[in-house]
Amino acid sequence: MSPRTAPVWSRSAWLLLVVLAVACGPKAPRRDAGPEGRAAGRLVVLGFDGVDPRWLRRYANEGKLPNLARLMAGHDGAAFRELQSTIPPQSPVAWASFATGTDPGEHGIYDFIRPSRRTEGADPVVPTIGTTTFEQPDDGPPVTTTFRHGLPFWKTLADEGVPTVALNVPYSFPPDPMRAGRQLSGLGVPDLLGINSMFTLATSVLPPEGERDPGGGRIVPITLEGDVGVLRLEGPRLRASSEARTAVTLRFEKDGAGRVLVVDGARVPLPMRAFSPFVRLTFREGERSVSGLARFLLLESEPGLRVFVTPISVDPRAPWFPISYPNTFAADVEDALEHPFKTVGWDHDTSALTAEVIDDEHFLADMDSIETDRRAMLVSALARDDFRMLIWVSTATDRVAHMFYRLIDPEHPRYDAALAARHGNAIEREYVRMDETVGLVLARLRPEDTLLILSDHGFHDYRRGLHVNRWLVEQGFMTLREGATLGRDFLKDVDWSKTQAYALGTGQIYLNLEGRERDGIVSASEARSVLERIAEGLRSLRDAERGDAVVVSRVYLGADVYRGRQSAGAPDAQLGFAENYRTSWETGFGAAPAGLFADNQRKWSGDHAASAAEDTPGILLSNRPLRETPHIHDLAPTAVSFFGVSVPRHYVGRTVLREPR
Repeated sequence: MSPRTAPVWSRSAWLLLVVLAVACGPKAPRRDAGPEGRAAGRLVVLGFDGVDPRWLRRYANEGKLPNLARLMAGHDGAAFRELQSTIPPQSPVAWASFATGTDPGEHGIYDFIRPSRRTEGADPVVPTIGTTTFEQPDDGPPVTTTFRHGLPFWKTLADEGVPTVALNVPYSFPPDPMRAGRQLSGLGVPDLLGINSMFTLATSVLPPEGERDPGGGRIVPITLEGDVGVLRLEGPRLRASSEARTAVTLRFEKDGAGRVLVVDGARVPLPMRAFSPFVRLTFREGERSVSGLARFLLLESEPGLRVFVTPISVDPRAPWFPISYPNTFAADVEDALEHPFKTVGWDHDTSALTAEVIDDEHFLADMDSIETDRRAMLVSALARDDFRMLIWVSTATDRVAHMFYRLIDPEHPRYDAALAARHGNAIEREYVRMDETVGLVLARLRPEDTLLILSDHGFHDYRRGLHVNRWLVEQGFMTLREGATLGRDFLKDVDWSKTQAYALGTGQIYLNLEGRERDGIVSASEARSVLERIAEGLRSLRDAERGDAVVVSRVYLGADVYRGRQSAGAPDAQLGFAENYRTSWETGFGAAPAGLFADNQRKWSGDHAASAAEDTPGILLSNRPLRETPHIHDLAPTAVSFFGVSVPRHYVGRTVLREPR
């Protein structure tokens, strides 16, 4: 199937979209069925991104997860299994396999980043977003072509007449038209600028020009006019031919001891260091206009003025591009909540916390607000009773582990004892919230309903990063241009005439292959030998500064693990890092800094995206018996066969349910 085209987004830092995967597998067995050959009862699927089975067992054994513990103990036929993830075990890849019942070689998603190979210009290989392409026309909203191949199982079922609701499923964007379904897209929905999730720091005291890139955000000036601060906040371009972006002018007026935001005549109080409600912003160009949503956080009022602005969400009441199906469903969700909500798919502001523009308290307060809305969406959907299948996903369990692993590991470079005393239970609290959500659902299920609870992968500590391109240079697989001692981002300093391999993304290595890369020097006949030498060298690599610790525990050769119609786009090798290690931040965009290792000094302190898949399973629980060793690509055949619908022949998995009711 060719890639789909739909309205949507542009560039980004690190995350976005996906689905589909590999080879033919056996058809899944059917369950006992009700009328029309379909199973009696409903199927409810709850996803919690990044839940690690080790933490789940620990908190359950400590009595903190009573609802999950009951399922784990096998009461009333329930079951718990570790869920095998994809190679690599990261969200775009794993949720794509979840949706389509296939592996990466078929759905074509391997990472957040992929190489763009050029036939002209100075740079034959440039990192680009691994999931979409973007085009801004003159006569309408942006258009994105996704690299996804195949159909998600909820569309397959809804088109067969099974009433289906899908809420916040990662990489379910653009939304899929469905005959009997409703969908609100999740992770992968960009902000109104067409970017993954760009925050704004507005300040009356700008830092030096070279320090105005906070990473994942933008720093813009506030002009002080007496007691009033004026901010020109840029929005999207509405036409391809427009050089400038649209903008809205905001005023921050004094109101007693505090400040008030004035926008389009409306006045919104801004208490110090507390988030405002969502504010609707209208960006205009001539007769055209686009509406978005943002929240504001007053960080400093005197003597300067500093304001944090969340990424601008697409307005569910007037979406600039579709974020739901039908297009009006997003507004229906807002009606059910009785207030606006964040539609940006990367909904927790990890970039702002990593850049230390907001602090831990602000991040967790915003997470609480978002997850309250997400749970309310779930409860509202359950109450409507107009579905046979319901899928709902929360990503908070993943984001809190990324950002707060540093406070449960005293050996992490960013460990802070004082912060650990205050927020060291942040991960545990999110698991408790998950358990409470499961309890709410269990209380609303009927005896004949089936519940599946899963996570797409587990988690690991991320203390140290490996500069993979620097290792390739030191081992003679990459050569930098004459006079270059450090390799800049985007592979700028590579001498391609003397380079056999290069690294991009989270753990991917590609050969400079003849006939594929413009300046390729590795022949097809020698490719395997080069890869095996790289793999052997990385597996034997030790970190002498950390007691000769193992750095890379596994190296997966692409030809061995990726099969299917999209395998030509696969990396030639995927690294599986050992505990405490990952590719360095610089490696992601093709840089080759000095030295092999760098301590991870960011608050983004836990990871999984380049870990060994065998060491990074997710979880699967059910109120029904489960078979052994389930894989995330098994969920699609499970759902399809549950309703007696013919299982597509290209699915590689089988049902996770061990026996019919």
